[in-house]
Amino acid sequence: MNILAKFILVSTSLSPVLFIVGVNLFECNKPWTCWIWWMISAPFLMVVCKVLLVCADKQLQKHEICIDEFERKDQEMLAFLFIYLLPFIRSGNSMFTTDWLTGICILGIIGFAIAHAGALHFNPVMGLLGYHFYAIKNPFGASNLLISKKDLLNLGKEVQTVQLASNVYLETENVNA
Repeated sequence: MNILAKFILVSTSLSPVLFIVGVNLFECNKPWTCWIWWMISAPFLMVVCKVLLVCADKQLQKHEICIDEFERKDQEMLAFLFIYLLPFIRSGNSMFTTDWLTGICILGIIGFAIAHAGALHFNPVMGLLGYHFYAIKNPFGASNLLISKKDLLNLGKEVQTVQLASNVYLETENVNA
């Protein structure tokens, strides 16, 4: 996956924060022209994330992966959401509404941390779109992360995937792939 696609995944993972910024501005009785753009950007980024996943599903080279072990990892999204929303957990108004430069710096740091950690896959938007995250092992013992809309139920199952990163795979939805 190229750098632009990784940037898009990081950007879309921040959409819950952008939505909360809009809600916060609304609650602070700011004019609608201040908060509406924050509120519009969140669902827009969700659409961008969905388009990226659909394009990856259709455009990238397919790989067969045999699953010997798996463990569901959806709970990782909760930790990321908590970290995203940490700047809002304080008394008084959010620093995003009063100190916009500080807010941009915080979003930048969160974005950099996500990109540097390679945590593009624990995107809460993907969870909202119905994707699940699984830590899987292949027959050779190599660990990978599988992102799928389906529930994994059986070991030894082979699934059709596309590779999003070095050890991150997206199960394809194309039946005729």
